[in-house]
Amino acid sequence: MGKGGSASVAEKRSYLAETIPQPYEAITKKTLRDCIPAEYFVRSYTHSLGALCWDLVMAGMAYAAVHWCNDNLPAYAVPVAWLAYWWVQGLIFTGLWVIGHECGHGGFTDSRVVNDTVGFVVHSALLAPYFSWAITHAKHHHYTNHMTMGETWVPSTANPEKKSVKFAKTPLGIIQRLVIIATVGWWAYLINNNTGARQNLGQSHFDPNAKSLFKKKDKNYVRASNMEANFYLAIITLLQHTHKDVPHFEDEQWTWLRGALSTIDRSMGPVGDYLTHYIVSSHVCHHIFSDMPYYGAQAATPYVKAHLGKYYKAVMPKPVLGSTYLGYMRDLWICLKTTVSVQKEEDGFMYFK
Repeated sequence: MGKGGSASVAEKRSYLAETIPQPYEAITKKTLRDCIPAEYFVRSYTHSLGALCWDLVMAGMAYAAVHWCNDNLPAYAVPVAWLAYWWVQGLIFTGLWVIGHECGHGGFTDSRVVNDTVGFVVHSALLAPYFSWAITHAKHHHYTNHMTMGETWVPSTANPEKKSVKFAKTPLGIIQRLVIIATVGWWAYLINNNTGARQNLGQSHFDPNAKSLFKKKDKNYVRASNMEANFYLAIITLLQHTHKDVPHFEDEQWTWLRGALSTIDRSMGPVGDYLTHYIVSSHVCHHIFSDMPYYGAQAATPYVKAHLGKYYKAVMPKPVLGSTYLGYMRDLWICLKTTVSVQKEEDGFMYFK
């Protein structure tokens, strides 16, 4: 940790606080690429377009199934069917959103025209501004966990003793934040850049003249883009980049690789991971090689884990009532309770207090 490690910080925190030293020739983007079989970087039109079609088929089957239940089940069972539909369809639509996200990264196919066409249609159908978000999301990948330049879930630096910070950690405060995340969180980011870089607060993804977010050449793409936020998108990105023991960096300590290796692999269980194209369980690899197709990132993750050793970050949920999905939701609660504001510690990094 730090420039070589800090025993005192390590003693207080889990292995997730381990941060790659700089410089460190044993682990670089090149050594990581070399440890992964070349075929995992290959983008397949058949696989990618097949995944898109299967998502659409599953969405149609879920829609047909719930309406069959609505017409044929006893009245007392209908609400259960709709609740199940909302859960499953939410995951399927999140999977479709991941397909659009993959297009923005160039990981869907080798054709930019195909990627942008599919991504624009899919994200627009989900009310997400494809080009605008892809542009700022690239900044997130470039400045991951950077305290000033970061573009996603940049933490507060408020005093941990402040009343509002203490309230945010209470059950009522956590519920309040969950409601915000589930309803307006994604919109607040897109419209006002909340949780993004603090110096860009107030900049809108819908404004082609938002100079802090876009360049002049981006204006027509922003004008072409339009947008539903969903609960899964918000909580997935939160948990991919937030844990009380994972450090954030100020400018003098930050490097691209440190930021990329500060992302966290988790799991929503076999069903959730499958329906969301393993974006939860292979996010470390995705941050290192963002143009790798999702199926390649999933296959490459064991190789990345072995090469990184203690610098690989994963938090696999302990099942609740036998369910990994419920364990993931419990981890969301714990995350919201323990990650409100960051302060600098003796190794010079910023940690949640």
